[in-house]
Amino acid sequence: MRRIHMAIVVFTLACSGLMTSAGSAENRWKVDISPTFFVDGTGDSTAAPPRGTVAAYCPGYAGAPIPPACHGFPRNTSDLRFDYGVTYHLSKKLNIEYTHSAFDYSIGRVTSIAPLSVLTGNINDSTDKISLNYAAGHGLALDAHYFSDQRSSIEATASPLLKAVTGSNCYFNSVKCPGGASNPASINSNAWGAGASYSFGPHGRYQPPMFKAAVDADYYPRPMTRSAATCVAGGGTGSNAPACGANGIPGYVGSQTVLPYSLTFFPLSTSKIKPGFVPFLAYQRIDVLFHAENTPEAYNATAFGFAKVLGHGMSLNYTNLHLNGCLCSATVPAPDSIRSVVNILKFTYSVGS
Repeated sequence: MRRIHMAIVVFTLACSGLMTSAGSAENRWKVDISPTFFVDGTGDSTAAPPRGTVAAYCPGYAGAPIPPACHGFPRNTSDLRFDYGVTYHLSKKLNIEYTHSAFDYSIGRVTSIAPLSVLTGNINDSTDKISLNYAAGHGLALDAHYFSDQRSSIEATASPLLKAVTGSNCYFNSVKCPGGASNPASINSNAWGAGASYSFGPHGRYQPPMFKAAVDADYYPRPMTRSAATCVAGGGTGSNAPACGANGIPGYVGSQTVLPYSLTFFPLSTSKIKPGFVPFLAYQRIDVLFHAENTPEAYNATAFGFAKVLGHGMSLNYTNLHLNGCLCSATVPAPDSIRSVVNILKFTYSVGS
């Protein structure tokens, strides 16, 4: 099971343009500090494993009652994290921005990786992004960006059975394996990209246009290597071995470009509510490519929530986010898929322009 983090950037910042003003020659800097509270809502993210399966998070469980040592574990998400960002306005239309965004969540129970019953517990991910943004006018905005995704921790621990079934003692491809060793199959990833968004439709004096469509082209640089020891297929040897990644994934495909896109709907765009209460509904198609995968993963994400300007550089944002993976992941066999529901409450304090 892989993490997906970029959706939260789109949804919790869907109304960020309403929260700040354009830069000026006198005041070009803006600093954002955002304590953010995450609450899991997946439903079965802490469900007991069915009889006849083995709980990957609790070594030794084999269909009998869960041992007392495993009661209440793994726990779901209920964390306070801190996001932050810095923006420098080169002009009224052009700025450069750095952001650090956290994402805590839990994945719904998976039982199709027989004989395991898999619960992830709390997953801690983050994204660092730097972008050059240009407001072209008439609702069009353009950007060029670089981002790096990381998984700092996952609450569930690996069991001997998990290693026997998956061949790895690194649970869900986190940065470190048990014992602190670096994980060559980490899902950490980085990409260069360009994006465009277009806002259109009716709107009032204090509200954004009713619709916002956005698309990115993200290029993931991934060097190709060959390894006869781990990637031999069909009797091939040496240079005839299939292309593989550094961690020896058969069928590995190197550098690729993916095209995630989104559509956001602001239902009160024609209202005259002041100062800036902005509810929204959103859909995003997410295609992501991690270091240790042979193909991109695809997700459908939906969200609803609101942004509220509080004044004096303060704003509040609530998002209810639903993630659903397609039935195509090699790590989560059908009929299961990667599922997660998370509630995010973000308070932002901005200093500067």
